[in-house]
Amino acid sequence: FPGTRGLFENIWGDKGKTAPLHFIFDGIYKVGQAAVPLNMIILGINFSSTFRTKNSEKTADKDQMTLSNKTMLAVVVGKMIVMPVIGMLSCWVLERSHYINFPDEIDATCYLVMMIVFITPTANNVMVMVELSGSSSKEGMARLIGWQYAVSPVVLSIVLSAVVILARCHFDSSPSPVCQK
Repeated sequence: FPGTRGLFENIWGDKGKTAPLHFIFDGIYKVGQAAVPLNMIILGINFSSTFRTKNSEKTADKDQMTLSNKTMLAVVVGKMIVMPVIGMLSCWVLERSHYINFPDEIDATCYLVMMIVFITPTANNVMVMVELSGSSSKEGMARLIGWQYAVSPVVLSIVLSAVVILARCHFDSSPSPVCQK
């Protein structure tokens, strides 16, 4: 809808026309740019609140509701190691069984995007939803996301390398010369 788009953004180039409602587009764009920093601030506040204790009664109640470190570690291993393996295997099975048939020009890219869903840490949006719901599990979820981001630099680098190599060398109809031995 170029006419509608032209109300919010200049689609005419240098012909002198301007979008009459461009200020609305600018406002929406700025709010969109602020979403990630705001999510990180909420995550940081909730993460830091897990280390504060107000009084012994609340501490005892919170200890019963929060997950143990062993459970947190198990969830992080499951999300950051087991889920990527499941994602890679499921994409490989779908490709080998010819259940999904992508055009040759985009096949590796499509499989890469499919696998990316499995390898990334839990999104901050989950933390925002927990915060808005008023649930008592905010601190636990903040700790879980914090643990995932703490191990991400190492684990995600290894897993992402494996996913890219798999996409370039096994799912691409014309693999890179690097893949051929």
